[in-house]
Amino acid sequence: MTDPRHDRQGLPELHLHHTRRGAVVRKARVAAIVAVALLLIGLGRTLLVRHADAETLAREAARHAALTVSVVTPRQGHGEAMLTLPATLQGMAEAQIYARTNGYIKRWYKDIGQPVKKGELLAELDIPDIDKQVQEAQANFGLAKTAYLRWKALRAQDAVSQQEFDEKQAAYQQTEAELKRLRDQQDFARVVAPFDGIVTRRNLDTGSLVNAGNGGSAQALFATAQIDKLHLYAYVPQSRAADIRVGQTVRISRQEAPSHPVSGKVARTAGAIDPSTRTLQVEVTVANADHGLMPGQYVDASFKLPAGDSLTLPTNTLQFGAKGPRVALAGADGKVHLQAVAVGTDYGHEVEIRAGLKPSDRVIVNPPDSINDGQPVSVVAPAKGE
Repeated sequence: MTDPRHDRQGLPELHLHHTRRGAVVRKARVAAIVAVALLLIGLGRTLLVRHADAETLAREAARHAALTVSVVTPRQGHGEAMLTLPATLQGMAEAQIYARTNGYIKRWYKDIGQPVKKGELLAELDIPDIDKQVQEAQANFGLAKTAYLRWKALRAQDAVSQQEFDEKQAAYQQTEAELKRLRDQQDFARVVAPFDGIVTRRNLDTGSLVNAGNGGSAQALFATAQIDKLHLYAYVPQSRAADIRVGQTVRISRQEAPSHPVSGKVARTAGAIDPSTRTLQVEVTVANADHGLMPGQYVDASFKLPAGDSLTLPTNTLQFGAKGPRVALAGADGKVHLQAVAVGTDYGHEVEIRAGLKPSDRVIVNPPDSINDGQPVSVVAPAKGE
């Protein structure tokens, strides 16, 4: 066999050294490439994992940041709507009765709650000043009448001038008129009822000093009212004024007897809108033969009105700001959209929406004041039966 040493015989030593060095460099280069490749693969995997984690975190943050709300859709108006307005019952005729002359209460005959007839005596006054003036006027009248008759006879004989006779006649007529005026004032000592009804107030007692008229320190002696038939005044908003018709039925409800309403009828309307309140004054009459209703009683008057094609929303969906009423909609894109609306009649728990909404809109219930346009929103599904 040949010895390996013999194989290298005749080769230069420098050539063998370069051959071994090139093999080592190639191995180192391959190792470096593999190491770099492994590092790049690890870096890429780390970046992918971090990106996926960031997307997941963003989705979770967005889900937790979304406003959780419940929604309703606008209801289409149908049938008849009720417009309820506050009102106060009044007697068909009510009067404050004052003294027509100064004097003292001699006696009174009627007290509160008692029925009276037209012309029936309520009280008598003692009027000594007027009585004395009547006596004086009667004496003056008697003297003037005697002078007139005497001068009339003289004038017939042409013993006095026509001018002198006219003066006596004028004095006679003047004293007669004064006497009549004072006697009329004597009749004012009788305070009588102006119409059939009941006494609702008595502000006098025997011996009380009363003054004539309803000015200054005078006060009403009695108040009377007709209660067999009552009426009330309601003030209908301008937006519904055209829906009121004379003769239509009105439901009258009392807080103390909400389950026993009574019916009234529209007797007349003002026929014009009050520019200060933008309302139409409506008079409603109510039969009260059993006297179950009382003047001065607070009631709710409910008018039946056609609802038309308008939409209605619960009142707790509205927000009011400087730009007017608005609602918050839950959009199909999962975001809040603030929408201005035109509000119509307020029906209590619901309000009429005249413009700004579609029947398919999802309106957020009880929107917070901090809600913003474009805010993410998450809608809670309504429970069964809602």
